Amino acid sequence: MNNSADNTIKNLSLSYTGIGSLPFKNDNAPNEAMDYVFECCADFPYWAQLPHYKKEEDMTLQFTENLPGLIYDAKEFKYYLDDTADIFFEALENLFVDYETITSSGTLIENEAILDKYKISKPYSNTIDIFIQRLKNKDYIKTPNFTKGSITGPFTFSTSISDKEGKSAYYNETLREVIIKTLSLKALWQIKEFKKACPNANPVIFMDEPSISQVGSCAFVTVKKDDVTSMLKTISDDIKKFGALSGIHCCGKTDWDIAIRSNVNIINFDAYFYSQSVGTYAKELENFIINGGFLSFGIVPTLDKEALETLDSTKVYDKFKEALNCFVSKNIDKTLILDHCFITPSCGCGSLNIEMAKKALRLSKELSEILKKENGVQ
Repeated sequence: MNNSADNTIKNLSLSYTGIGSLPFKNDNAPNEAMDYVFECCADFPYWAQLPHYKKEEDMTLQFTENLPGLIYDAKEFKYYLDDTADIFFEALENLFVDYETITSSGTLIENEAILDKYKISKPYSNTIDIFIQRLKNKDYIKTPNFTKGSITGPFTFSTSISDKEGKSAYYNETLREVIIKTLSLKALWQIKEFKKACPNANPVIFMDEPSISQVGSCAFVTVKKDDVTSMLKTISDDIKKFGALSGIHCCGKTDWDIAIRSNVNIINFDAYFYSQSVGTYAKELENFIINGGFLSFGIVPTLDKEALETLDSTKVYDKFKEALNCFVSKNIDKTLILDHCFITPSCGCGSLNIEMAKKALRLSKELSEILKKENGVQ
């Protein structure tokens, strides 16, 4: 392993960051959200979704900007993909050419004008421009170790939007390819922008995949696990090719073999409620970690408001130790895990009030600081 990779691992171990959404919604919400992120997550900042500020910041709509075939039905108040119109086939051809051009490039900068067609801009994200500008402002912030971006995962996205006939886009092979390539290019655009703004920080792109918890259920009985894994792996490989770390986030109980085999660097799970479930994949996870993978413990609950209200840093620490023991009891070396894990809330904070959202990030930070001190991590 080279020195750069060694430093990346050293900096990621027992660090912390946030996940997804924040509840800010007043007129100054984007600035307030980024103020708090850079205040609380200075070493590992992220741009946050603000679903209460603009409807376009919904986790599916947010990544539909310039998506080929997208139609808004004003009468039914819904979006769908139309793969029958002439304009779709023209956009499809352009997308496939753009994707091939970008992914076969040596660097993302050399075809920047093409990649910029897949940017994320207002109203789809009202924080990402602020995030990038603040990364550039070296007088405003310290240089972070990591910069975190995200996309909605391809399975969740393709099962959350329909074709013209109302059928899930996942079951349309052409639309599925359109979604994979578009999401990948949006991930690569973030990497390019983060590296331009803050060259010494390591970009990390999470794929938010809540719907993989439903793979194998009655709702998705015909979905093949290998197909879902392949979708994730395609995007992960693209992310890693251009020098970023790829992660997958799922806040439910799922078949973690999908995540493990998707070739991501980071697996983020709800460690507050589902560590026992994840621990059943102990041997696979041990190999994942030995090969350089990281576990991201979502140990601060954000989907259970009552649980969050009763927590303090001592209780979160005890809960982390309980979660850690789920893996240690399966004969995974404790030091190996601690060297290859970091802390987050269990999911986005968009469903909380601002006070509780801030508490979730604060507790993540406090636990990280406790664990670093306890384990001699600088």
